[in-house]
Amino acid sequence: MRRSATYLLLVFAGTMARAYTTINCDRAGIPLTAVLFILVGGTVTSTTALASQDVLDTGLSTESYRQDEIPAGWKLRQSSSASKRGKAQWSVNDDVHAVRLYSDAALTFLEKTVNIDVKEHPIVSWKWKIENTLQGIDERTHAGDDHPIRIFFVFEPDDSKQSWWFRFKRFLYLDWAHGHPFGGGFTEYVWSSHLEAGETINDPDKPSQKLMVVEGGERNVGQWRSYERNLYQDFLSLYGEEPRRLIFIGILNDTDQTGQTATSYIAGLKFSKH
Repeated sequence: MRRSATYLLLVFAGTMARAYTTINCDRAGIPLTAVLFILVGGTVTSTTALASQDVLDTGLSTESYRQDEIPAGWKLRQSSSASKRGKAQWSVNDDVHAVRLYSDAALTFLEKTVNIDVKEHPIVSWKWKIENTLQGIDERTHAGDDHPIRIFFVFEPDDSKQSWWFRFKRFLYLDWAHGHPFGGGFTEYVWSSHLEAGETINDPDKPSQKLMVVEGGERNVGQWRSYERNLYQDFLSLYGEEPRRLIFIGILNDTDQTGQTATSYIAGLKFSKH
């Protein structure tokens, strides 16, 4: 009964959101087709501009720093009950302008919608730091699926490989609930509390999705660590196929499963051609 009620609520929310958008466009005297034209036009223009740049900044560079604010262009996703137990905002740590993420038995989730061709800009680089690992957990299980920091990349889905029923559910609520077109490829880099760097594991709740451990254990706790990965090649090696366009980035500090606390920092996330 509870599952049925939740499903109906999500269906209703998705339908009302679409109705709200259409109604407000009509009230403003703007045809919906015109809105779509503007949105599509903007996407084409921005894509062309991105392709001409050697480096794509995601808004986590020093130039974007605004003390105690959420990074511009990013959104902090959290439930109202966890608003005091999960935070993400600009700070300065060891003279590094970075985003500080904190969670206390909560999920701190920064997200950003993007449109990047990783064939054109395959190299992703960033640096991060953690103040502590999580104790006594097994990250291969649902109960231990927490990390002091992780970053994941979502690629656009291939609609031709999805059933009509799945696409219908996407239209009703899945895309809305996840914040991006749902069902595409997925690559995640994590700082593991106990696994060794270089290991790859399945997401405990989504076995078809892979997590790559780029840092693990206590050895480098309290130190800034810098990384450069070929996201295009990593996806290819994980799934045996080329990634589609990158549409979404998520940065997480999560302790909601284990009830522990974690503090971490991230800065300088960008994409480049070489």
